[in-house]
Amino acid sequence: MRLFDEHVVLRFALLLACFLFAESIPDILNFTEHVYNFIPYFLAIVFLAYVALFYKFPMDGRKIRNDVEIPEPKVVEPIRDLRKDLLEKDEMFQMMIDVSSDGFWTFDVASGKVYWSNRIAKLLATDSASLEDSFEPLKKRVIESDWNAFREQLNAALQTSGTFSCTLTLLDASKKNMKLVISGRVQSNNLGRPIRVIGSLTEALDRKSVEREHYNYVYQDALTGVYNRKYFLEKLKTDVDIAAKRPDYVFAVALLDIDSFGAINASYSIKIGDNVLRTIADRLKSIARPDDCVARIGPDVFAVILHNIQSRDPNDDLIPLVRNIHNKVKSPISLEGKDLYISVSMSIVVNQDVDCVEDILANANASLRDMKKGINHGGIQFFSGGIREKAMKLYKLEFEIRRAIQAQEFVLMYQPIVDIQAGNKIVGFEALVRWNQSERGIISPAEFIPIAEETGLIVPMGALILRMACKQTKQWVDMGYKDIQVAVNFSAKQFSMDSMVDDVRRVLTETNLNPRNLKLEITEYTAMCEADKTIEIMRALSNMGIQISIDDFGTGYSSLSYLKRYPVHTLKMDKYFVDHVADNEEDASFARMVIGIAKSLNLDLIAEGVETKEQLDFLYREGCHLIQGFYFSRPLNTDMALEYMKEHYNVPTQGSSFETEPEAVKA
Repeated sequence: MRLFDEHVVLRFALLLACFLFAESIPDILNFTEHVYNFIPYFLAIVFLAYVALFYKFPMDGRKIRNDVEIPEPKVVEPIRDLRKDLLEKDEMFQMMIDVSSDGFWTFDVASGKVYWSNRIAKLLATDSASLEDSFEPLKKRVIESDWNAFREQLNAALQTSGTFSCTLTLLDASKKNMKLVISGRVQSNNLGRPIRVIGSLTEALDRKSVEREHYNYVYQDALTGVYNRKYFLEKLKTDVDIAAKRPDYVFAVALLDIDSFGAINASYSIKIGDNVLRTIADRLKSIARPDDCVARIGPDVFAVILHNIQSRDPNDDLIPLVRNIHNKVKSPISLEGKDLYISVSMSIVVNQDVDCVEDILANANASLRDMKKGINHGGIQFFSGGIREKAMKLYKLEFEIRRAIQAQEFVLMYQPIVDIQAGNKIVGFEALVRWNQSERGIISPAEFIPIAEETGLIVPMGALILRMACKQTKQWVDMGYKDIQVAVNFSAKQFSMDSMVDDVRRVLTETNLNPRNLKLEITEYTAMCEADKTIEIMRALSNMGIQISIDDFGTGYSSLSYLKRYPVHTLKMDKYFVDHVADNEEDASFARMVIGIAKSLNLDLIAEGVETKEQLDFLYREGCHLIQGFYFSRPLNTDMALEYMKEHYNVPTQGSSFETEPEAVKA
């Protein structure tokens, strides 16, 4: 902002001049006598005053007014290099021609010269250097009748300034005929005279070729090149229909499932996984007989329909055949300089066992599922009737579990955990789920937990169990048992969920339970899965005030170096190692080792499955004081658990009979 305006200063100076001029009028002047002499003075004063007050001074071009908005100056476009633009367009046009699957040509009428694109050399099965600037290269490569037809259509188009298209039969080096389609359009000047012809040359796809491409698109697996699920089901339906009319028509269906294929993708890469699928598909195609059908029907599942089974006993033909296929497929795969060892489970169903597509696939899948869960994992299994019945039973059980979760038919039992060093005082419970089914009554968890794990139903079931346990524990705390702890088991699937910590926090908030009254138990196997992620989850839970317990410690393959990093509070020694501590020195040595590990890491240790006084005496002498097992109590319902707490929560800790005389301990 300027400190003064020169125009204002000038106006002020003119007004000052008016005043000084008026003061300089001679005093001897008499206005009445010399009025004519006064007029010049008066006009001069009026003129100066008018200029000072009303005159608009012109703008100086070098100055910018600050009372108006000056538009931004327009950007002057640089002068374009038209020659360079034309060259760039020609290069772009040439690139488009080169990448096209069609060949392009132009014919200059005045000079008679022909320009051929590089693609035409490939279509004519020759090299670019041999392409002359005439139609001779084309004439040499097509049969005479087609060449004459082309010339006639070209001349007719030049007369009418129209278009043309004709098919040429090309003789390649192996003397096999190949069809090409040559097309052209005539370009004329203002007078209607033809000046050039612009045309294309491309392969002629006959109807069979088009149908073949469509067939491959519909029925071929894009990744592996074998048939897809759609073709497999249609082919299987055809075979079933034939077998219905011909009792002697026998075929078999083999399903091959790549074991732990997800781990291959996770450990290596999806690219490696795709290469594994391609390799297995190639191996199946190479070993399959001409009449067999190889298809990929799932992400990591292949199917083979085996025909030409002639023996009275189909197994006589099938056993050596499927063994050969299985051995071929599961052999190591060399990828990126490394040998990758894979396991493949294979199930076989013969059409004599069933009479429809759905049953064949259901039986094959049931056999495959049963094998992957059993000791024959990664082997070969022929379908038998018992497998299907077992699969149907499991399916029914899965359905009933889903219904039971919605109906809240699951109940909790509570097995006490006591401190024998504190007079057998109860310090907590382990919450154990039971299924109170309306028809069958109480069902053992050994019957439904594995199915829940396999189907993923363990996640909603686990959420229900956690909520029930927290709600019951809160009631006991409000009754005055403020130090009681309830342990809830978490499965590997639950513990691996990204929302796990938030879900636990939400349940604690809804039930208003203090986190110190809750203990979460995970198995040693769960703890070792994705160790870094597990440790992060454990720390988040521990920071909330929740204690973490490692269940079945000693049955897995944990590393003590990892265990030191875990924010763990308690180890639970499995019943398997407690059963014979009193009569087997090897088990006793292992129990001592576990007790020593817990002491060295400053962790609590709970011995599970204690049933005899001899076991209890051994554990007491070795320094394991937290006991869980039938020796003290079986799992109790809610009311019985409350009665147990009333008797064993407030007990004297000094001079207990067990401290002075271990043999006197009673259940």
